[in-house]
Amino acid sequence: MALRETLETIRSVPDPKDEENAKFQIIAPILGDLGWNPARQEILYEHRVGGKARGSVDIALKGPNRLVALIEAKAPKESLADHVEQVLGYAFFEGVDICVLTNGLEWWLYLPREDGPPDERRFTTLLIKKNSIESLADDFETFLAKNNLIGGQAKKRAKQVLDAKHQAAFLNAELPRVWKSMLDGPDDELVELVRQRTYEKVNLRPEPERVTAVIRGGPVPSIVSKEPLTPRVSPASKQPPRKRTSQTRASTRRASIRPTGFRLWGRRYEIRLWKDMLLKVAQALHQRYGTEFIDLLLDIRTTRGNPYASRNPGEIREARQIPSTDVYLETNLSAKDITKRAHELLDLHHHPPSDLEIL
Repeated sequence: MALRETLETIRSVPDPKDEENAKFQIIAPILGDLGWNPARQEILYEHRVGGKARGSVDIALKGPNRLVALIEAKAPKESLADHVEQVLGYAFFEGVDICVLTNGLEWWLYLPREDGPPDERRFTTLLIKKNSIESLADDFETFLAKNNLIGGQAKKRAKQVLDAKHQAAFLNAELPRVWKSMLDGPDDELVELVRQRTYEKVNLRPEPERVTAVIRGGPVPSIVSKEPLTPRVSPASKQPPRKRTSQTRASTRRASIRPTGFRLWGRRYEIRLWKDMLLKVAQALHQRYGTEFIDLLLDIRTTRGNPYASRNPGEIREARQIPSTDVYLETNLSAKDITKRAHELLDLHHHPPSDLEIL
């Protein structure tokens, strides 16, 4: 509680007028609340760094065997950016874990022995007047408390924060480039996603050329669809089994004919065998859902307890590997059963049978 009360007091009084007031009105009380005792020579003022040629740092924090942090203080109205190289040079020479550049109201904290320019070594900034009291107290205690600095926890946590900051900066730079490349292409998966979402919303699937034109912001071409606009069938609307007729028997006979291809989510796939369709449907699901699909697939068993798929081909009678995976499918099935199984694979992610059109 003492640190939080100290921070509240600092906020309530006028700003310090110069560097000395900043040191003794703000910095020293905060360090005292963090466990540093000047009477025990744990806070060293005007500490010589590297001899007379190097200079002196305003405050050095000393552990049992070595210095663990340096603090360079400046006047409240002075630009901290003009003194970054100075404090980093002192800290690097002394081999301390953390160094601080502060005017009392603004604190810049660095890991001086990290690689890169100064800005890439600053892991956090504490603003006495702007940050919440709770977050200020937590950060001061995490990075500058006596026990954390001497025990190494402060350095470890600062490294985690700095790594996260670097990753965020990298993503901020790369994400626009990735998105631009997807739009410029446009990316096939993006086009297919838009087509699928359109199908789900309005029950019609636009041609890839239309979607591409929309993504690029150009005029939408007039295209005569080569694909039937098949209404989406929800599971709740399934009809009860109908009595077999000559027409349905003819459909069964046609199932024994080798297919030329199939269309899934608007994309056409060329195949020569029924088993190829099963493998390519599984591949398309893996590309869309990744390991989630594989995990669901490996859990499926037939009524006889046999696996639909396995990573061990020896468990399957006629094993064929799903492209780009280490999983094998059972393909010793009739055309009718392969079609049924393809529908079952689609149903794992709640896709209706009408998404698959056999050609």
